[in-house]
Amino acid sequence: MIRRATPADLDLLLSARQHDPVALVDEERFRRELDLGQYRFEWSFVDEVEGRLRARALWWGPPEAEHPISLDCVWVDPAEADPTTVAAQLVRAGHQALFAAGLKTRPDFIVTVDPAWRKDPDAVVAAHWRTEAVARAGLTERIERLSYAWTPADPLPARSTRLTFDPADDSAFLDVFAQVAQQSLDLLTLQNLRELGAEAQAADDLEFYLSLPGDRGLWRLARNAERHLVGFVIPSRSAYDASVSYLGVVPGQRGHGFVDDLLAEITHVHAANGAPRITATTDTTNAPMAAAFLRNGYRITKARLVFTAPTS
Repeated sequence: MIRRATPADLDLLLSARQHDPVALVDEERFRRELDLGQYRFEWSFVDEVEGRLRARALWWGPPEAEHPISLDCVWVDPAEADPTTVAAQLVRAGHQALFAAGLKTRPDFIVTVDPAWRKDPDAVVAAHWRTEAVARAGLTERIERLSYAWTPADPLPARSTRLTFDPADDSAFLDVFAQVAQQSLDLLTLQNLRELGAEAQAADDLEFYLSLPGDRGLWRLARNAERHLVGFVIPSRSAYDASVSYLGVVPGQRGHGFVDDLLAEITHVHAANGAPRITATTDTTNAPMAAAFLRNGYRITKARLVFTAPTS
């Protein structure tokens, strides 16, 4: 029987065990983030058969959120012969219940795997049935991203000597967001630009980055010696770590290696504030950004398969 979980289902929810090479929300994390309000029973769905957990789907959101923003974990008992169908039915049921509660769009589904997951047959199988299952539930678009991390044990990149970094108001960031989106290599940015237009896409970016639990006072515009705008940096935070939340070079200044200056600035800002870890992500198709992370002391930590619903 597929149903929304209740507090009485805690042991049932925690009975899921790791059985394939895909990140699992384990007992420690679920309990911790349940206490924080990031996982909630009303955002958790189970498929139960005679007291046994057949499948589990966990949606996640910030503590202050009214609705979840991501689907973090889809687990199916390895004894099931057709995990695709079991998972698809569960995710569809979860979507229906969340829509009835006021959710407007299907949250992204995020699958975390090893960066070399394509070389592992078990990981390929695990990714395949999840891909097919969530596609049946409406999440038909896929982006693959690499995650990176920097710690104080890693080399600190040299700080820029050719750029200065100045505070600016939201309207200035709206303008530079719209500029940087042009000819971007970020797939989601390009998708939003096509579907929303430059102004709405920039406003959407601004709303998102203001919602992060970082310090708005650290946002900066980057200018060269002639005071021409080069780009911007947003050293913010995820729910867990300091992060390279967003940086960009305006089209007229690309091709001069300024991405290294911007990334170094964000790294120095977080390091000066004592961050024990700085995280970052980029699409696997964004080769220049991926190379910049490696040049500047960041290490690849994981790959993330992100499944989204088409917006039109």
